[in-house]
Amino acid sequence: MTYDTIIIGGGILGCTTAFHLSRMGQTVLLLERDKIATGTTGNSFAWANASVKSTDRTYHNLNAAGVKGYNALQDEFGNGTLGINPAGALQVVPKSDADGYRAMQKQARALTAFGYANRWVSNTELRRLEPEMTFPDDAEALLSPDDLLIDAPRFTRFMANQMTAMGGTVLENCTAIELLATDQGDVTGLITTQGTFHAGNITLATGQDTATTLATLTGYDGFAARFPLNKVPGLILTTPPLPSAPPLRHMYYSAPKNELHILPEFNGGLKIASDDIDGMIIEDQTPDHLRKMWQLLLERAYTVLPQLTGTIDIDDCRLGIGVRPYPTDGKTIIGPMPDAKGLHIIATHSGITLAPVLGKLMAEAITTGTYPETLAPFALTRFSGFA
Repeated sequence: MTYDTIIIGGGILGCTTAFHLSRMGQTVLLLERDKIATGTTGNSFAWANASVKSTDRTYHNLNAAGVKGYNALQDEFGNGTLGINPAGALQVVPKSDADGYRAMQKQARALTAFGYANRWVSNTELRRLEPEMTFPDDAEALLSPDDLLIDAPRFTRFMANQMTAMGGTVLENCTAIELLATDQGDVTGLITTQGTFHAGNITLATGQDTATTLATLTGYDGFAARFPLNKVPGLILTTPPLPSAPPLRHMYYSAPKNELHILPEFNGGLKIASDDIDGMIIEDQTPDHLRKMWQLLLERAYTVLPQLTGTIDIDDCRLGIGVRPYPTDGKTIIGPMPDAKGLHIIATHSGITLAPVLGKLMAEAITTGTYPETLAPFALTRFSGFA
């Protein structure tokens, strides 16, 4: 079988790219070694935002374009269909944390300069916005009303279903084995566990497995060690639906000490995570150690939502761990693979936020043959060894 483009990876980035390519008239094959949206996409906190990207304007603008991309799709298909909750986010900090308070105010000034909606919230208004939560008497917050909460598996499956409705093909439980190319390095197709497929363009959207996928496909083991990507595990605890309405209206983020973020889940429960608890994960972790980390997540949630104590126990919750791909300089990798015409790479943290914009820009690059200038700062060639 011959296609215009083959995409490897059935997460949110791969499926959104496939959707946009199909809209642009391409015949697309999407390969997923497991099931759609079961990897990091299915174990993500799924807070789409540009509010915490305030130190680099170019990267902020890319993330803001991702948020706007969700808004455009929401206008077309409806937020319920896509799994989008336009709840906004509250980043809470006590004035007694002088360094954190100054940092948050600096962040607010940067967001205002960048044109990203935000406003400062007093303690009185904070309690009005989240009446069920417990806050320090000196707590204030930065409200980012344009931030979104995403049901990432639902959104991803919707993208895949739209792609197939436009004539594309999804193959689950299909692993790519070998890249086919001419002697000049032009991509011609793939050998997979379900057969050989031909295409002039192949896009890797395999997240944490980007380096090993490249090594497997090309037969060059060096990619596994030199590709500029780190793997960062993240714990997610999701409660069952609560007996009454979730006691949370916005995404809650406490910063920067005893960091905690909580959002109202689409199932009527809560999703809980913490960057500094993620940092306690050890390389040779045991199930008992992981359980202690999840328990710590829940105990932190008890401090701001005491009504959960005695109501929600760790054994009631879904315990997940997603391994996030972090480029070594902290910014997205998207663009062509050097010396392999037709081979394209997307690898990034914040894939949930960036999927709408990266998927569309990648599709435009493939269909036109030219990458937009917007993506020039994020090319793989910025790293030594890939120039």
